[in-house]
Amino acid sequence: MWLTVAVLMSLLLAAGCMGRHPSNPAATQPVTVKDLATTQPEYYLSQPATASVESLYFQPLWDACETVAHSYGYQLDRTDYRLGLLTTRPAVSKQFLEPWRKDAGTARAVMEDSLSTIRRSVRFEITNDGGTYRMTPKVLVERETLVERRTTSVTEYRGLFTGPLVETRAAVTSEDEFLPPKYWTPVARDHAMERQIAAAVERRVNGK
Repeated sequence: MWLTVAVLMSLLLAAGCMGRHPSNPAATQPVTVKDLATTQPEYYLSQPATASVESLYFQPLWDACETVAHSYGYQLDRTDYRLGLLTTRPAVSKQFLEPWRKDAGTARAVMEDSLSTIRRSVRFEITNDGGTYRMTPKVLVERETLVERRTTSVTEYRGLFTGPLVETRAAVTSEDEFLPPKYWTPVARDHAMERQIAAAVERRVNGK
């Protein structure tokens, strides 16, 4: 009898401990929980570069960056000689029916660009490494996000995929915050395209 009571007490204690401390806390987290830092462009732009180009002179390197940016179909946005920073305006990336464009690093990237609206922008950073100028390109990839619309009648089906016409408070944490009907979310860096751009700049600098 005492053995039976001891076994029952042990089971009750074990159940209580499991109730207070889940064996796998990660499984209890919502699937939408993510690091908010990953939603900011700085999170990806601050990551190490994958390719670089060196030159003894600043101006030829700068001019090569401008030329390559235009050859990829980008318009210049910010040109800061003092900081050695050259950026382009974001542009929607190529799809299957645009083989003449080259603003996607791999065939897989082209497929992803064709399945959803994705844009890229290029950032050229030039630093002085003890008499030698080093340029590192960084390509930011952003995906377009549309806020879901609530459909309560047949007449609203026509505008189902157009997104809300006004800002909404859906998916925000404060009454003072508003979510735009359409926005761009940073998702990655295109490392393959960065290496291609670096190679193109190097050819320009060397006159090839």
